[in-house]
Amino acid sequence: GGKCWRCGNEVIKKAMKQWFFKITDYADALLEEIPNLDWPDTIKTAQTNWIGRSKGAEVRFALDGSDEQVTVFTTRPDTLYGATFLVLAPEHPLVASLVTDETREGVDAYVKNAVKKSEIERQSEGKEKTGVFTGSYALNPMTGDKLPVWVADYVLWGYGTGAIMAVPAHDERDFAFATKYELPIVEVVEKPADYAGECYHGDGLLVNSGDFTGVPSAEARELIVQHLHREGKGEEKVTYKMR
Repeated sequence: GGKCWRCGNEVIKKAMKQWFFKITDYADALLEEIPNLDWPDTIKTAQTNWIGRSKGAEVRFALDGSDEQVTVFTTRPDTLYGATFLVLAPEHPLVASLVTDETREGVDAYVKNAVKKSEIERQSEGKEKTGVFTGSYALNPMTGDKLPVWVADYVLWGYGTGAIMAVPAHDERDFAFATKYELPIVEVVEKPADYAGECYHGDGLLVNSGDFTGVPSAEARELIVQHLHREGKGEEKVTYKMR
């Protein structure tokens, strides 16, 4: 209930300076050693997944009417044309500057409540997605379209960049969020003929993707990252779940 079990006072999260062992510097070395360990395969798989190496891209979204940018990490740059909104973690430092006079009260209340929850609670499976619109917009670096910027507690400040590009046609969490808040859903990867689900997150030929329409996903990932790099809007990036 948000209270200390011993004294009954309200529990508050605070950012504190302290020492950490920077284990992320050793992530690749650890991954290389795991196959040679005399451990059960289930443990080795768990360790590999815990380190969680992901190759993708960091993409910079300009903010409409501002010199600021929102940086996101994605493993699917091929779906960039399908990004219809951005979502920031409640703790993201840009949130305070993105709110408007009309949205400030609602955003402040949402952030205050969100930071009281544990990360496990915020990311639990089946949890209903909640969020609040900041009142500001970012620009899709491929199309120039204005994308509403939201705050939602399912995005964690401590993982990645603390911000995501939402592609509801190809991500289950984004789909649930977009459906609830009636946000646009744009399909940019062609579904297999026998696929019956609403949200397809596999590979395929790109659709509704400008000059990249008809290009296979794997190839488009490389080409779009190269394009972003030339435009100064992104670059290839490797990240880890381990922090």
